[in-house]
Amino acid sequence: MRKVLILAFFSVFSTLLPGSTLRQLSLDDMIKQSTLIVRGKVQPSTAAFHGSIIFSHYQLQITETLKGKASGTIDIVVPGGASKGLQQTYAGAPSLSSTQDYVLFLWTSKSGLTQVIGLSQGLFAVVNNSSNQPFVIRAASTERMLDASGQPVTDSDIQMSLSALRNRIQGVLSGGSK
Repeated sequence: MRKVLILAFFSVFSTLLPGSTLRQLSLDDMIKQSTLIVRGKVQPSTAAFHGSIIFSHYQLQITETLKGKASGTIDIVVPGGASKGLQQTYAGAPSLSSTQDYVLFLWTSKSGLTQVIGLSQGLFAVVNNSSNQPFVIRAASTERMLDASGQPVTDSDIQMSLSALRNRIQGVLSGGSK
């Protein structure tokens, strides 16, 4: 009986423990692997279970499509949230604000859920610099990260003008990369 209680304890609380390990994605990796890259703002979320995982749902109002075909509003999900009296959190999952303009690198799973690629790696805030030119920024992830060969690496901030990002996306999609 004691083994059953211990096993039940760990199975219930293991989803609440931090400890994600992310595979580091380069900007070119994210461009190639994303099914959709868009700019827009999110509306407040709701949360719902999909299987045993709670996802927060956001309505994304698209203002620009940089890869793929999309316009208007789409539903995107982020792992974690509160539903039916339960709370789940996932280390590395992005936090979205309805007051922020974003560029999002997205992918759609087999189940039809559209998510940010690489968790927080695919979420860039759009801000204006001192010359009022739009820049995209993404802070380095603080989560444990591995490169493609499984070796630990340290993530880096990414910062560039929005026009440089557009050019980079077009370059990668046309077969070039930097």
